[in-house]
Amino acid sequence: MQILLSTLLILMAPPEVTVLRWLSPDSSRPLSYQEFVARQPLTGRWQVAPLYGAGSRFDPRVDILIQDSLVSALNPWLDTLYADLTGEGYAVAAFAITGTSPESLRAFLGREYRDSSLSAAVLIGNLPVPWFQLIDDWNSNGRRDPDEHYEEFPCDLFLMDLDGTWLDTLVRLDTLDSLVPGSDRIYDTHYGTVEPEIGISRIYTSTISPNISLIQQYLVRLHAYRTGRLQVRDRALTYIDDDWTPWAGEWNSHVGLLYPERVFVADSEQTRVRDYKPRIDTAAYQWIQLCAHSWPGGHAMKYNHSQSWDWFYGESIPRINPEACFYNLFACSNVRFVEPGYCGGRYAFQSSSGLAAIGSTKTGSMLEFQDFYLPLASGEPLALAFRDWFTSQAQGGFEPWERSWFYGMCLVGDGMLKPRFLTAVADHPDRNPGTRLQPSVYRLPVITAPDYSLLLDRSGRKVAELAPGPNRLVHISSGIYFLKTADQPLRRVLLLH
Repeated sequence: MQILLSTLLILMAPPEVTVLRWLSPDSSRPLSYQEFVARQPLTGRWQVAPLYGAGSRFDPRVDILIQDSLVSALNPWLDTLYADLTGEGYAVAAFAITGTSPESLRAFLGREYRDSSLSAAVLIGNLPVPWFQLIDDWNSNGRRDPDEHYEEFPCDLFLMDLDGTWLDTLVRLDTLDSLVPGSDRIYDTHYGTVEPEIGISRIYTSTISPNISLIQQYLVRLHAYRTGRLQVRDRALTYIDDDWTPWAGEWNSHVGLLYPERVFVADSEQTRVRDYKPRIDTAAYQWIQLCAHSWPGGHAMKYNHSQSWDWFYGESIPRINPEACFYNLFACSNVRFVEPGYCGGRYAFQSSSGLAAIGSTKTGSMLEFQDFYLPLASGEPLALAFRDWFTSQAQGGFEPWERSWFYGMCLVGDGMLKPRFLTAVADHPDRNPGTRLQPSVYRLPVITAPDYSLLLDRSGRKVAELAPGPNRLVHISSGIYFLKTADQPLRRVLLLH
């Protein structure tokens, strides 16, 4: 019992990972909720109009929600998106949305989840944005430390967790920058069943360009990717700046669960803008994981033994035109989509290969990357892998440090996309590995994994996700399996009871 309690305390403890910070060359500050509301165009009352009906109730359900004023200009491309998703085996429904109420949107998604087992929704256009506020508590000590500040930010977890309790019970007291009882239309309390039920992604471009053509071009790119005409080399760039070099090797191995071929850069004097910019300008990567202090408009990178700063500006992305599809931005507020010219949106929507970016709308970002890359490696689309990652973090409820790190996490782009490289044997029947090799033998119910791994059956489908060390597998039958570990070829294993 004492060992179990100690283990739980370790799992609940705040990580020692250096906290991301909003750093910009012009001392800019985040857009406030009130400023965001003031910039929103006037819309009519909440209304949902069906555009396409869903197919079989036995297929996984996906909803496409489109800002009503965009529908006529996007119709031909929406038809293609609907056909592509239907062809991938989803039951797809599309709706035109009017209104800006996050509560109405969440209620609609809740009905869809209860009535049709909705698994994910793609939001296109300027659709409702829920906000959350808190005072960061990075170490969960219950005190206000000097490096802990008030933040208010968009929070799409509100639309993913459909049965938890969300309340607005506090307001910001400007003179003290603290929270006192009151109501201001910004959520501040979340409890109950806090695990997300669905995945959410946004195609949100109004803060980058007012032109509808940006979404049209993006939808054309989606179809090109799904039909194999947008081809980008199946490899990743893992680029980690100074403050996270102690974790660089581990994080790179997590990316390796999805991309065995990687370029890995983590030398503290090498990670500079003058090195990063030509890398994304002259080489092709399907996936980029970038770890750097940032702000919505770009990245800050240390050099000169961490005494000086380089600045990468997001406005240069259309000119550079990176040949990359997906971005995991461990980069403060880089996906704060309400900010003009937000960097994550420029990566996803303003380059000829960009498709999606995951990151945060506040300080903090993703941790426990294996909980995201393992589902992707087993063939899940981005939005469902994102949901699964959030579910893993939500076990036992969210600690104060977890709210500080994770509550701003969101996904921009079409969340139903899958990275093209899949590790499953069945997806590469010409690469049936290890069949002539003697298998390693494990005595069930315990199998010891050397690193974060996938256990695949003989058809190449995922059986289990394994953490480093002993794993207890009670319901696995004896037989031949394959073990997929980052940086290693698939290993043939024999499991025996």
